[in-house]
Amino acid sequence: MHATIADSTESAESADSYTIAKPRILVVEDSTTMRKAIRRLLSNDFEVVEADDGDTGWELVRDDPSIQVVFSDLMMPRMNGFMLLRQIRESIHSRISELPVIIITGHEDDEKMRRQAMALGATDFITKPFDSLQLRARAKAHAKFEHTQRRLQQATQALEQRSTIDPLTGLANANYFREHGPVLLSFAIRHGNELSVLRIDVDQYDELFRKRGRQVADKVLVNISKIISGSVRREDTVARVGLSKFAVLMPGANEQVAREVASKIHDLNQKAGYRLGNTRFAMTVSAGLVTPALYENLQFDEVIKLAEARVAKAMASGGNTVVFEEGPPAESRAAPEGRRVALSVEEALILLRTGDTAKVNEQLGPLLRRMFPLLVHANRQLRLGMDGALLQLKNRAKEL
Repeated sequence: MHATIADSTESAESADSYTIAKPRILVVEDSTTMRKAIRRLLSNDFEVVEADDGDTGWELVRDDPSIQVVFSDLMMPRMNGFMLLRQIRESIHSRISELPVIIITGHEDDEKMRRQAMALGATDFITKPFDSLQLRARAKAHAKFEHTQRRLQQATQALEQRSTIDPLTGLANANYFREHGPVLLSFAIRHGNELSVLRIDVDQYDELFRKRGRQVADKVLVNISKIISGSVRREDTVARVGLSKFAVLMPGANEQVAREVASKIHDLNQKAGYRLGNTRFAMTVSAGLVTPALYENLQFDEVIKLAEARVAKAMASGGNTVVFEEGPPAESRAAPEGRRVALSVEEALILLRTGDTAKVNEQLGPLLRRMFPLLVHANRQLRLGMDGALLQLKNRAKEL
């Protein structure tokens, strides 16, 4: 039984007591009468959550990680039980795809429908009308099963957290990336070297997973990992940092060098083709590149946030692209004073958050001129009445 322990604070006397939350079960059934009957029979041992169709049921499964078991009718309006079961089993998240799903069947449901539900991954069946013992036995058996699965998953996750190798691709994993990145950044800052970080996301990976399944999706990820590894320099580190996410640490790489690596990875993925039976398809990637301005208090997390923002920008524009630094690439970013020739707005915000206002002040004029159209738009849209102040700001920005 999966239990959530919470402090009980009802009175001073009970400050040291604890309450154990009941396991949560979802019932997806369009019949109000049937839902009430199941709730009445299970409410002593379980917290019962209800949905009157598959769409609502799916939303609850997707958004509520505390649900341990799903009871679902087959024939419902909108998303029926078959569709809900398929959606659960094809989820990319193991928390969802491994949920026990018990199908509620009636006398009108023939053997063919049961076989279809079994083929889609039904865990168990219960036939209407059912008695209280039968219903509770099913619920308890699978809730305990889920609890065991969760304990195994927690143990597996603990082992994975101590590992630095991604088992699917053989690349470094997110743990290694998080530990190694700050070390390389610190070294670059101390020695006045360059450092570039490239973040890569596989476009439309979720759709590939749903349509082709895990096995095909894994093979695509392995192939993309080989393309990335074969495109970088020997001193670079490639890591798989998420389900369909990769990152490259490039010590000593200025922006020009990093752009060449990023473009090569992008181009090769564009040219790569995949074949499944008689079906051919292609997979592309979106990427964000950062060659940060190096200064003493720069944190690796700030660099990653900027890279993530550029990946998001690439994907928002339709994917299959690489977002670089603003402006043309500089021949060298390692100025003696440790700052960049042209500071982007994102980089200025990072510097301000770390209290390094001097570097921002040096380029305040260009930054203000770049931001001015946005300020004018905000003033008009929000009716702030700042026309005079904006005119003064515009004139002062020209002088800086």
